[in-house]
Amino acid sequence: MYKIDIFSNIIQKKFLIFFMGLFIFDRLIKYLLLRYFEQFNIKAIDVTSFFEIILVWNRGFSYGLFPQESYLGQIFICIFSLLICLWITKFIFSSKIKFKMVSLTLILAGALSNIIDRLLYSGVADFFHFYLNEYSWYVFNIADIYIVTGLMLLLLVFTCPNINFKLFNK
Repeated sequence: MYKIDIFSNIIQKKFLIFFMGLFIFDRLIKYLLLRYFEQFNIKAIDVTSFFEIILVWNRGFSYGLFPQESYLGQIFICIFSLLICLWITKFIFSSKIKFKMVSLTLILAGALSNIIDRLLYSGVADFFHFYLNEYSWYVFNIADIYIVTGLMLLLLVFTCPNINFKLFNK
């Protein structure tokens, strides 16, 4: 007989809402910035002396590694990324550690949003650029922030397994 774990279903619903909030926020910011750049036909918005909002299309993996200019190359990246997302989803729903679930949900939301970009535009729209004099950091988007934050939290989970994350145990 099939047993339904009500507590587990409640947790999964909370993480689905968390995921949707992250995903929708990233998609909304990308939509608004893409529209703004297109409508006003501008190259960059100087925000401070070390930060600008600029539209850069990333056709490769993280930070533009292994660029794929062809549509077939973008499809390959999408399929590879979707397989990783399915693998991450499996771990989210099988994990008993809420902190690990949060970190994996961040990674999943960012990865799926970037996959949507690849399918719609044959590349990922990146906007945020920090620089100082001649030193320049990679251009990134909010989905990238989710992915990096999720990876750092996941690293913390595995390197410090005995830490009591009270905030996430409620």
